[in-house]
Amino acid sequence: MMVRNCLNADDIERLYKYGERSELILYDIIKSYCPDAIMTERYDKFDYIIETDEKIVLIELKTRKNAKNKFNTTYFPTSKITYYKQFKKSSLDNPKNKIVYLIIVFGFPDDTDDLENTSFKYYGIQYKPSYFKDFNITKNPYCDDYNFNIPIENLKDISYYLDLLKYKDKNVLK
Repeated sequence: MMVRNCLNADDIERLYKYGERSELILYDIIKSYCPDAIMTERYDKFDYIIETDEKIVLIELKTRKNAKNKFNTTYFPTSKITYYKQFKKSSLDNPKNKIVYLIIVFGFPDDTDDLENTSFKYYGIQYKPSYFKDFNITKNPYCDDYNFNIPIENLKDISYYLDLLKYKDKNVLK
């Protein structure tokens, strides 16, 4: 049986504002490491883009309402990986055929009892097909998509990836 998303318009708008606040906080963090980072528009496929002469790094943020260790896994839609693969091959998005990386970031609230005012901790994982092939995939109960179930233990503090990105002239992500 498919579970339907039963959120009303006010709930959806509240969730959007919650996620948008998290995006702005993470953007400030990213800019402190990579001043040339770009935050994309609301309906773009990815939230941030960092481009150098050699590479393009796409960053997608998923902000959660639960504490990081409440569950053993967190989910990420498989459709985002499809968008990433299309971006890599697109002559419009990547005309110079640069190496393209995808960093998936999860924002977890510090205070689950006060979501409107909480700060966040950010954890990431780099998408690598060889790595993700071992993750379970489940049906998304809210739409016609599937999710990678990413073990929480596989996430690294976002500073790990941002430290690597500071080295603009090196292909430190692999």
